[in-house]
Amino acid sequence: MKKGLLVLATALFALVSACGGGGSTSNSNDTGSLSGSTLPTELSGLASKFTFPAQDANGWSILTPSSDSRLIYVSTSGNDGTAQTYSTASAEVGADPYNPSGAILPYATIDAALGQARAGYPDYILLKRGETWTRTAMINMKAGRSATERSVLGYYGSAAARPTILHKGVNFSWASYSAVVGVRFYASQRDPASSDFVGFANVSGEAGFDGLIGYGGSVIGGLLIEDCWFDWFSGNVLQSPVTTFAPLIDIIIRRNLITNNYSTAGHAQGLYTSRVSLWLEENVFDHNGWYKQGDTNFSDQAEGKATMFNHNTYFTDTRETVFRNNLFLRASSIGTKFTSNTASGINEVKAWDVLVDNNLYVEGEVGISMGGNDDQNNGPRWRNIHVTNNVLTHIGRTQPTLRTLGWGLDAIDWDGGEIKGNLFAHWGDATLNNNFAIHVTGDTDNVSVTDNVIYNIPSGNPLVLFSDGSTQTGTQFTNNDIWTDFAGPLLSYTLTSNAGFGNNTFHSARTAAQWFSINGVYASLDDYKTATGDTTSTASERSYVDSTRTIETYLASTGRPTDMNSFAAELCTQSKFHWVPALGAAAINDYIRAGFATR
Repeated sequence: MKKGLLVLATALFALVSACGGGGSTSNSNDTGSLSGSTLPTELSGLASKFTFPAQDANGWSILTPSSDSRLIYVSTSGNDGTAQTYSTASAEVGADPYNPSGAILPYATIDAALGQARAGYPDYILLKRGETWTRTAMINMKAGRSATERSVLGYYGSAAARPTILHKGVNFSWASYSAVVGVRFYASQRDPASSDFVGFANVSGEAGFDGLIGYGGSVIGGLLIEDCWFDWFSGNVLQSPVTTFAPLIDIIIRRNLITNNYSTAGHAQGLYTSRVSLWLEENVFDHNGWYKQGDTNFSDQAEGKATMFNHNTYFTDTRETVFRNNLFLRASSIGTKFTSNTASGINEVKAWDVLVDNNLYVEGEVGISMGGNDDQNNGPRWRNIHVTNNVLTHIGRTQPTLRTLGWGLDAIDWDGGEIKGNLFAHWGDATLNNNFAIHVTGDTDNVSVTDNVIYNIPSGNPLVLFSDGSTQTGTQFTNNDIWTDFAGPLLSYTLTSNAGFGNNTFHSARTAAQWFSINGVYASLDDYKTATGDTTSTASERSYVDSTRTIETYLASTGRPTDMNSFAAELCTQSKFHWVPALGAAAINDYIRAGFATR
């Protein structure tokens, strides 16, 4: 692919993740999915494509049973022989089906409860909070009636802890119009710290959630996953059951915790999707794709080693999708990997109308990749892509795969889009210097790179690269700040034309004649201006409010321990019943960005 070379390292350092005991979800921003949020003009119609339930004052979905819904309660103290199903009119249920006022008769087993749920109906299976069930098979969801009358797997009661499912996850295959809310799924047999651990030689490739979704052959999803915790699985997968361009639509995944996925015999992701239209917001993805640091082979999966193929999220042929206010922490390799693949012939656009907005990326070795994988080098593969307001920091710091790289964002073969308002800060050093912030390349048209701040990223490479000059047209680069005390050139330029460069601020400790690279040759600011037509950019050192701000200084400012393991452990206590907005991406990003306001 059209990327910088992978520079290899030989350091040895193992990181074991912090989540994996008992707890719940994470993230911030008390606003609901839509309230208080805006979409770029080019994506203004996206929200209407998703069926959001009503939300309470704290942004949690309100799921209301229909008059003909079956309410099926499950408790470990129940009895499959005497259990009953209920309706919203049942006296034992009362005004709140999630806290029945009378003496209900619950089922003891989930399988018996599933037997009472009907395909095509908005039936509710509600597990008692604080209780645990051990499964030998996945829970097979049944389709609901519509996106406003979903079948539901949820909870009842007032205990602080979610109901817990051990060993197995939930299957959505052919289960459109369904929801899973407030349940913990824990693959304890895969957790090396658990007494249930079966050993690396015996762990199986369990999925936390999985499914080819589509009821009656349609590609409607109508799926909601909220306030769940999926821990220690090998992955989570959603994909369309068709191989045409028609995507699986109306998928909402919000305020969940997805942690500690790894594999010993294949690839592992926090979440993998194919041909999906998704609204992904306020989730935490932490330490996915690996259990322990990799080795110099870079692809050895033994004992869950990190590899270059494993990521927090992996999305292929994505369209009409929003990623907003998520935490992407400590990935094996990439925080969010997107691919649009053309195996042969002429490149096709298979990914379009995507927004990646206000997410926080910490560690891993690549932040955002929107250029892979199969490219015939003869046209665009993406259309209308927006990467805005994200914060990327400490990329490459822990070298999960042992590669000595820290890459921020690559944008390859985009037909229209923007990279705007992002902060790339604080990673790399004199040794770990195969780094960049932004790389725009390939058959790219009409992409604007504006209002970004790039700060304190030591690198032997340019921090911003515009490559494949004759195939890249309509590129804008305006109002960006690039600051470093140690770097190769600040910017590499090989374009034969552009749509406007200007009003950027540059600072480097490097000799002035080597601040830039023009067609592979060192160049000064004046040379850069001549090549790009930029008449307004300056060489000056911005005076920021507090450019030392990081995730660590944020945690310290809130009185919390500053190490990542402690941070992850506290995230694992988040849930609807214990929600701390200060632990979310929105709050953390606001704090870090405020430090980069100019005085």
